[in-house]
Amino acid sequence: MTPWLPEILRNPLAALIGEPCTKTLVDELNIFDPLCLRHAVSKGLGLGIVLGGCIVKLPQLFKILNAKSVAGISLSSYVLEVLANAITLAYNFRQGYSFTTYGEALFIGVQNIAITLLILAFTGRTMVGIVTSTLLLAFAYVLFDTSLVNGSLLSV
Repeated sequence: MTPWLPEILRNPLAALIGEPCTKTLVDELNIFDPLCLRHAVSKGLGLGIVLGGCIVKLPQLFKILNAKSVAGISLSSYVLEVLANAITLAYNFRQGYSFTTYGEALFIGVQNIAITLLILAFTGRTMVGIVTSTLLLAFAYVLFDTSLVNGSLLSV
């Protein structure tokens, strides 16, 4: 059967759910195939969560920037959240899991780093921010390097 969906739409869909399920669900319009339907819903929800992760912290970032204040925001909670995001990313990436299962951790982590740096900048600790950034980058490098941290340590 010839695909009816334009390639510009079909190709990203096939990349997300795979060619066999794209053929079944889209080309053949067989939306009652339970395996492909479950797979497509799972991938779609995962993508939705990743996209939500792209914007979840933006309101707080904008509020901090507009107010030029970080009053009431806990630095330690953001540092711990950044560390948790880094560990989540490293573990899932090294296990070879699909990006749609852990991608929100990347985007939330980036936003958390930005908030952490804003906390340090607005409280007059810019140098601590530079050191913190360097340490976070080093920590991420160590987590992703299999010769420094083995997989069993990440799965504890």
